[in-house]
Amino acid sequence: MTDKKASKAKSKAAEKDTDGKRAWARLTASANPLTGETRNRHLPTRAEKKSSPAKTAPPLETKSTPPAHSPSEPPFEPPSEPRPPSIAPPVGRKPTPQDDLQLRTRRRLSRGTIALDGKIDLHGLTLAEAEAALAGFVKRAQSQHQIWLLVVTGKGTRGEGKLRRALPEWLDRGALAGRVVEYGPAAPNHGGGGAFYLRLRRRKVR
Repeated sequence: MTDKKASKAKSKAAEKDTDGKRAWARLTASANPLTGETRNRHLPTRAEKKSSPAKTAPPLETKSTPPAHSPSEPPFEPPSEPRPPSIAPPVGRKPTPQDDLQLRTRRRLSRGTIALDGKIDLHGLTLAEAEAALAGFVKRAQSQHQIWLLVVTGKGTRGEGKLRRALPEWLDRGALAGRVVEYGPAAPNHGGGGAFYLRLRRRKVR
């Protein structure tokens, strides 16, 4: 029984192989080979290759660099070197000889250690009369080589003291200009605020 089944299987396989060969022969007999023109029909020509844009790779995404500082903050600026402060000329009244009279000198005049060479009292005179009288007095004292003088102006009524306030102007103008080196209020025993010490400039001996 086994040999019969094996022979039947071989005969069936041979029949299938014969049928397959016959079908392939019929298919190849009816097929026509492709020509060169038909085979290259679907390939692009040279003109099409030139006209067609070349495909480029998409650009790579680059990460944006963050700003050095946020928009709300101002950019950093190095501190500038401090400028030296400008020195403005001092504002004030012109120094007078009164500022140069030292307290020690005033004490010596008060005690008589420094002798007074002359004295003039301007009480009862007008401003013009008092200025003229003082100019003549100082001129004569300087011609006699006197140094220290006492000028009594008075304090004035009701504290006005016109002669006392006018004395600094007289010493800087007219015939008195340049003749007095320094001056200052007298000591109480010589009239206090109503009198002045004057130191004259030494006259050159010719």
